[in-house]
Amino acid sequence: MKCKFFGFTIILLFCVSGLYAQLGIKAGVNIANELNTYRISDMKVGLKSTNLTGYQIGLVYQCMPKKSGFGFEIGALLSQKGSTFNDSTHTGYRELNYLEVPLNLRYRLTLGFIGVYGFGGMYGGYELSGKTVDEVTNNIKTITYSSFTNHVDYGYNFGAGIELFKKIQLGATLSQGLKNTSTTTVGLPIPTKTTNRVYSVNLVYMF
Repeated sequence: MKCKFFGFTIILLFCVSGLYAQLGIKAGVNIANELNTYRISDMKVGLKSTNLTGYQIGLVYQCMPKKSGFGFEIGALLSQKGSTFNDSTHTGYRELNYLEVPLNLRYRLTLGFIGVYGFGGMYGGYELSGKTVDEVTNNIKTITYSSFTNHVDYGYNFGAGIELFKKIQLGATLSQGLKNTSTTTVGLPIPTKTTNRVYSVNLVYMF
């Protein structure tokens, strides 16, 4: 029901006259982690997962009726996710490169040349490549496109930011995956469930 309502809202916005649309470049920094659930027997290993710093870059398209603060945004982004890990025998990190498409509803409040905005919606991601590095054994495992058993990730995101001159946007986003993306990682215990969580700080320039 929620998905139907979200889709109906997007169609309605397309039908409103006087739309103000902009295409922009988005770039930022990801603070990513993988939330893992292990079997009780594997929990004895004491494996800890912490944040990995990555990147995010791509294009966004924003469309808003001129007489309303409501609108929507769709994007096409290259986004790096993953996590670091360490226990008594393993220390390293895992990088995963995604092509990600966010679709968000937005609300903007303009105060002269300064604006504030908030947004929320869904995203879909598709894994392209990656690698796992064990820094103790110097073992590097390259994850190629064909080696993924399942490329798809999806979830929800929300965030807020400030806007200058309707051109420059500085914002922060939280993305939480809903898809189980658990995979084998260089001899480490295999999680029964893994989801991606990413905090992003990004800068957008609109044309």
